[in-house]
Amino acid sequence: MKGMNKKALLFVLAALLLAVSVVAGGKQEATTPEPQKSEATAGKQEPFDLQALVQAAQKEGEVVAYFTSSRIKDVGTAFEKKYGIKVKGTKMGDPEQAERVIREVDSKNVLVDVIGFEDGALLEGKLIPEGYVINWVPPDLAPLLSPEDRNPLVFLWQPRIFGYNFESYKEPPIKNIWQLTEPAWKGKILIRDPAQTPANLAFFANIATNPKLLEEAYRSHYGKPSGISEKDIGWEFLKRLFQNELIVMRSDEDVGDAVGAAGQKEAPIGFYTLTKQRDNKTKNLKLATMKGMVPFMGYALPTYALMVKNCPHPNAAKLLIHYILSEGHAPWTARDMGAFSPNQKAPPHPDNEGSWSDWQKRLLRIDNRVALKLRQDVLDLWLEYGHKK
Repeated sequence: MKGMNKKALLFVLAALLLAVSVVAGGKQEATTPEPQKSEATAGKQEPFDLQALVQAAQKEGEVVAYFTSSRIKDVGTAFEKKYGIKVKGTKMGDPEQAERVIREVDSKNVLVDVIGFEDGALLEGKLIPEGYVINWVPPDLAPLLSPEDRNPLVFLWQPRIFGYNFESYKEPPIKNIWQLTEPAWKGKILIRDPAQTPANLAFFANIATNPKLLEEAYRSHYGKPSGISEKDIGWEFLKRLFQNELIVMRSDEDVGDAVGAAGQKEAPIGFYTLTKQRDNKTKNLKLATMKGMVPFMGYALPTYALMVKNCPHPNAAKLLIHYILSEGHAPWTARDMGAFSPNQKAPPHPDNEGSWSDWQKRLLRIDNRVALKLRQDVLDLWLEYGHKK
């Protein structure tokens, strides 16, 4: 994670430790707590008048947003042009966002209105249940969103996938996830540092709780049962993967550049967001997706949009959320490849290799509550077997 604020990271890790009850000894069994009701899901819904919301938002005059993506500035420019409301948008990583939101709400001096946030485990383990943020779903757009995308509200989906250099390999070199643990790929798999990438920790945690998929993949690849218990096969897979000398990079961009550079004979493979493949045109990279990889080729990375408790511009905050779920998603989706709107009427970019429904069949969907429960165990496993000082 480029520009990682170490103080913010430590703050958030401390907050998560308070949010999670750790059982001493061995790996955790994931449990599912009762979901928190949001403003859009709790009780009877009020009639929604978009024009009235626009007028109320215009009276407030501005909206402050912290987003993990720099494209909030492009969105802000278009939003201001359409509604006359200034967006003070700042690109900010999840740890710093969480630190600021918690501090601002606790001190009753809230400056930010909306957050665009990726760390679902922290969101569902700390920020939502403790009332730091509010989940608001535009009533007129709710029917266009799947129920799973409404609470917490997802405004953007990105596939984070295994990819390869098509100049080095005539076809995808990885067909089965167990190949990643084999000697042939030792020291040749590039990923973002799991210790600084909460979404990757969440992915690994969810792998650990999908034993049937792993057993089926093992049988398919090796032609025999794994001989590993259902309880342990996920952790055994992760251990073998981490022991295979994964190469840690700081960002998806660094991973994609190293994997996709032209002129390589035996290029490494990498784990990066699909958006990186736009650089095939701008940087002459040779990146391709690991099509056909079983049981999945990566995971669905969500970005959530939520209001902050006691925010100074609540109507402008709601309008901005409405906007990025409708025409305002364009800077992420319509104008660039690699990301998808959860809005079922939003067309995919032509270079996205299919619709979002197509991609969901190829990806593991993260359960944030599993991630919250298990990612410390995953981090411990990584630090023991995969982390290189």
